[in-house]
Amino acid sequence: MTRRISALARPARVAVALAAALFLLAGCFNPFDPREAGPGISSPPPAADSPGNVLRLLEWAYDNRAIAEYRELFTDDYRFVFSVLDPYGNAYRDVPWTREDELISATHLFQGGHATEPAASSIILDLDRNFRVSSDPRPGKGDRMHKNIRTSVILTIVDPNKETRVTGFASFFLVRGDVALIPEELRLRGFGPDSSRWYVERWEDDTANITPGGNPAVARPAAAGMSSPSLTLFRVSWGGLKVILR
Repeated sequence: MTRRISALARPARVAVALAAALFLLAGCFNPFDPREAGPGISSPPPAADSPGNVLRLLEWAYDNRAIAEYRELFTDDYRFVFSVLDPYGNAYRDVPWTREDELISATHLFQGGHATEPAASSIILDLDRNFRVSSDPRPGKGDRMHKNIRTSVILTIVDPNKETRVTGFASFFLVRGDVALIPEELRLRGFGPDSSRWYVERWEDDTANITPGGNPAVARPAAAGMSSPSLTLFRVSWGGLKVILR
């Protein structure tokens, strides 16, 4: 009889232990809590399984200040190309802007750590709602593994000191994962040749429609939650923003 009671009680003990474990787990970590996932993250990242979705992931990474996912966007031979009108790019005409430059600049934007620029408290990146995917016009790239998307850009960044605005256009050159040059960092994490994944191989900026330093400062309403009654509006090219944060 004792053995039968013990056997019947065992499932109940297991259920109690499981409930306790779940309670403790919930008290320590909730993967769906934006505070746990990272600053501003409240939705899962898009899968980079098409040329258009690579840019949706880039958009998502900016909006959520998600540097981990941002690191997965670019090939090892990635290049950012400044507009010929952009004086911020003068230092990168002969020595190109690489993946390393891109990640350092984005980390400073998303997480802080720059000597003069604080981390962003809010980022909103708007690209075209519907992308037009074209063949890559570069020599030798006109196959189905390489694609090009030109999109409009509206990027708004709020930090404790100012609101930064980038507007214009950008062209992205996307490459399929089975022919992409995968960075060593990603290969060590298991990324390899994969025809179902896409990467950014080249990014040509066309947002340099103003002089360095932006337009004269303009007082704007403060973002929600900001203590300052107004923010200074700073207009800059996307390339200029990257260089400032580098």
